[in-house]
Amino acid sequence: MRDTMKPSDADLTWWKAFWAENDRCLYGGIPAAGIDALPVRPAFTTARPRLPILVELGEDWIVDRMKVSYRRFIQDFDYQREIRNACAGRLEAEIGYHLKPKVDSSALLHGSVYGLPIEYPEDSTPWLGHNVGTAEDIKALIVRMERVDLRNAGLVPWFAESYRKLGRPYRWRILHDPTSVHGPGTILGFLFGINDMMLFLADEPDLMQALLRTVAQVTVDYSRVVRSLTGGTMTGVGVFDDVAGLVSPAWFQRFFLPVYERIYGELAPGPDDDRFLHNDARVGHLLDYLAGLGVNGINPDPETDPALIRRKLPRAIIYGCLPPLLLKDGTPEQVMAESRRSIELAGEGGGLVLTAAGSINVGTPYANLRALAEAAERYGRM
Repeated sequence: MRDTMKPSDADLTWWKAFWAENDRCLYGGIPAAGIDALPVRPAFTTARPRLPILVELGEDWIVDRMKVSYRRFIQDFDYQREIRNACAGRLEAEIGYHLKPKVDSSALLHGSVYGLPIEYPEDSTPWLGHNVGTAEDIKALIVRMERVDLRNAGLVPWFAESYRKLGRPYRWRILHDPTSVHGPGTILGFLFGINDMMLFLADEPDLMQALLRTVAQVTVDYSRVVRSLTGGTMTGVGVFDDVAGLVSPAWFQRFFLPVYERIYGELAPGPDDDRFLHNDARVGHLLDYLAGLGVNGINPDPETDPALIRRKLPRAIIYGCLPPLLLKDGTPEQVMAESRRSIELAGEGGGLVLTAAGSINVGTPYANLRALAEAAERYGRM
């Protein structure tokens, strides 16, 4: 569904007032420099006018909206910045929305340090090719990654140079920023593909545990390198791992949990440090482990009951819990009803940020974003 009509003055006035209040609810005090560099980590409190919403529009949304080459947008940062700025102007004019700056790498930055080939289609999201198919490949990868210069690995030099060109710090939440890393499941998915990953976990458990110890070390080192190159904060971390939810609790405990303990323990060592997790796969069976890890912010899948998440993670900020396809294809009335349900199940005490359980999909209409916003105003008042 395409939003092509020029907004009325009344609509634009409503949106601007809404976003002004929403920024206060999401960030607290707003400095003169604006919100771009503020961490998206609201307090768990009722001491604000209402529950905030979070609208983060990613590269796929921008490319589709502006009808430009996906390949060029990702590979040519000067072009990317030009298109993003043009899109930002359009969003400001149409719904009063501020699009934060960003260096987009299609979330491939972390995975690229493993030397994986990158495919850049003209009109769709890039992806990483697999480079591990045998036990000998695994052994060679472990040796290679013990010696890798992460400052010059994969897309890191391109990202660092692009960040310098941008010249503006930024923070995001559900989309990657310089404090984000991929979790161990996603990294293994990049290396093997999901089917082969599962087979190797079953057939070569000791070798896979050795690889995962390397993955843990590389993840911590990679994150510190990216932060040093961008001047980012050195504590707090967002872990993005859609694959972790695909394994059983027993396998999570055996293979992935030690990696998570290392990531959160080294990158978010303080009791109040940000320990965020994004996981699009069903996460209900892992909630006890996430509680033990001290996860204090989660963008979960749309299938797990928000009430269960709240019960298992009583002090975590939940970023959700609308199904992205409902937000894209549903009616405004359906979006309003589902938003109300999320608020009723997970919003008590102020620990909910109303947004999609995952990313906001290409084609999501403004009318449904308006329904999301109106639900927060109607049902999320403190």
